[in-house]
Amino acid sequence: MITGKIARKLYSIVALALAAAMVLSSCGGGAATATTAAAPETTGAPATTAAPDTTAAPATTAAPGTTAAQETTAAPDTTAAPETTSAAPATKVIQNVDGSDIEVPTKVERVAAIFGPSYEKVVLLGAEDKIVCDGDFHIDGWPWSNVIYKRINEVPGIPNAHSNLNIEEMLDYKLDLVFNFPNPGTTEALRNAGIAVVPMASTGKVADIKATLAVYAEALGDDAPARAADYAEYYDDIVAKIAARTADIPEGEKKTVYAANQYILKGYGKGAGLTELVDMAGGLSVSRGEEGSSIETTTEQLIVWDPDYVFVDHAGSSGNDSAEVVIDGFVNDPNYKGISAVKGGNVLAVPTGVFFWDSGVQMPLYALWMAKTLYPDRFEDWDMEAELKAFYTRFFDYDLTDEEAQLILAHQDPK
Repeated sequence: MITGKIARKLYSIVALALAAAMVLSSCGGGAATATTAAAPETTGAPATTAAPDTTAAPATTAAPGTTAAQETTAAPDTTAAPETTSAAPATKVIQNVDGSDIEVPTKVERVAAIFGPSYEKVVLLGAEDKIVCDGDFHIDGWPWSNVIYKRINEVPGIPNAHSNLNIEEMLDYKLDLVFNFPNPGTTEALRNAGIAVVPMASTGKVADIKATLAVYAEALGDDAPARAADYAEYYDDIVAKIAARTADIPEGEKKTVYAANQYILKGYGKGAGLTELVDMAGGLSVSRGEEGSSIETTTEQLIVWDPDYVFVDHAGSSGNDSAEVVIDGFVNDPNYKGISAVKGGNVLAVPTGVFFWDSGVQMPLYALWMAKTLYPDRFEDWDMEAELKAFYTRFFDYDLTDEEAQLILAHQDPK
């Protein structure tokens, strides 16, 4: 019989042997050592002293040795994979409306919308949340924008953005992209400072509005291109529908139009999109033969032209008189009392809404409104109020009330 003292000694020997086996195994001695050390288990130790056998489990978990082997062979496969993957390019090159190349970031998160019509474009493209600054004139230049846009009241405005842009101030905003005026000087200065720029560009066509929107969309990425495509579809549909109703009007029966820009004697020549817009609406621009895009005319010339309609847009910008003041001065000037538009009460302010209709994304609405004004019988069934509401819902994500739509069409501010 094995006495308790002898059993305890055997227990100690077995434990020491097992511990030694484990140390040797972890140092590369192999599992065979652990197996040899376990031999005392065959000495018939009493079942009650079999507890040490359960502590032998670590010997069978010689995992440290095998794990090390696995780590040695597997490491090269897992760590090498990322090195073979090419990083996405940081920039991409897109083409502006005039065909010039523009380099912009592939991922745009922080935008400056300092060009006048740029804010409404970015809103239409679903990216207003990316605007971190705009021009100071955006703050209160178009009261309806303060109602309809979601963030314009909290976005800081850059002073003198259109005339004397402070490049150092722009750097403080950590911008990815600036939508700029057609100003080569500030565009170059911004690019030299490391900021990507999309300057306004034009071919003088009304369709530039959808082409420009497509350029903005490509620069912004995400779902902006899909929204730009939706707008282009709308634009083409409106233009086609207007043409279908006005195409058969004889040249001699077309209503004559003078479109004024800011004040009465500033208009549009044959190089202007507005001249094309008048034609698109079925009218005939009296200044279509004048050279250039923006023109200055005289009282005498306007009297000779004798337009049936005079439309005033873009008034009230840059500190100029409002359209109402411009029109009041025009119709009450004795020099103009013989003009057909004055005599017929057809001197009208073009609706505005979130931005001027003569240079923004609402231009298709301008064409429709003009066509309906010139030829009410041909467009009697076309509800301008309903069209305006549908446009704002579709492109600005804002549901105008009946009253709001009526106020916009009457060229009135929000109440």
